Amino acid sequence: MANAGQRLRSGASQVYSFVRFVNLTVRRVDIVWLNYEGARVRYKTLQPDQFVDVNTFVGHPWIFRDADTGDRLMVQLREVFEPIGYNINEGWPPQRRIVKITIPVYTLQERCLQVLRECVRPDMIHKLELPVTLQQDMLEYIANRNRLTHTR
Repeated sequence: MANAGQRLRSGASQVYSFVRFVNLTVRRVDIVWLNYEGARVRYKTLQPDQFVDVNTFVGHPWIFRDADTGDRLMVQLREVFEPIGYNINEGWPPQRRIVKITIPVYTLQERCLQVLRECVRPDMIHKLELPVTLQQDMLEYIANRNRLTHTR
């Protein structure tokens, strides 16, 4: 795992974690593992109300994105899920920890940009009668979304 100011990525670990990611949204959700270099690796796409069981490791962070828009999603009120280890005292077979994927409360600006993104093509933004700063915010938002949705 990365320290503050460093890129978030997986670290070496031999401590297992058994989880069940559950999509509680009405959106298709990309489950994304952050590999040892910090690159985003799409693990699976879940439909609404679907789940997937994952055997992972402590120190292997996961993030969740709307598969169609790239919008960030949350688990347990956080944007990054960090698995905790299986404790042998919990018995065998291990019980999976349920990890519920939900839609966060977006800022007003972020939600407005999401709606605008659905209504206007990027090449048309400069033709809108909007303040230049808002046009720039929109183009930056689209560029960041495209960068964030790029996974292997």
